[in-house]
Amino acid sequence: MDFDDKLDELFIDLPEPSESVGFSVSTIRVGKMLFVGGVLPLAEGRVQSQGKVGVEIRLDNARLAARTAGVMTLAIVAKELGGSLSKIKRVVSLDAQVACAADFGDHLKVIDGASELFNQIFGPFGKHVRTVCGVTSLPKNACVQITTVFELK
Repeated sequence: MDFDDKLDELFIDLPEPSESVGFSVSTIRVGKMLFVGGVLPLAEGRVQSQGKVGVEIRLDNARLAARTAGVMTLAIVAKELGGSLSKIKRVVSLDAQVACAADFGDHLKVIDGASELFNQIFGPFGKHVRTVCGVTSLPKNACVQITTVFELK
């Protein structure tokens, strides 16, 4: 199945990603690899679920925020690739940070929100390596941030 068709089947509309600001860019291509850096869970231009997971944010809301960051990642990728996900071969890696209290231990469950999204859309090509860690704070007080690498066809 075409990855764009899979988005439609799952009723996922990709939002318009914001423009890069400052001294960095949202994506970099190196050969057949596409790197997407530091994506926050933005919905309608606002950060979804601000605060620390396990303190101000419940686990299920943080998981939804990770999924939202995944959707925003796909929006950034589609824009970079001319409006389609058809040039993606596979998801290679997902690195994530979860803003949380020092004693929080369910980081993996939070980021499963993004990992499951990628697996739903890309099937066996959505399996990826993953690194997840807890941090004391993230930009705009977001509860999660993800960085992803895709292999292109």
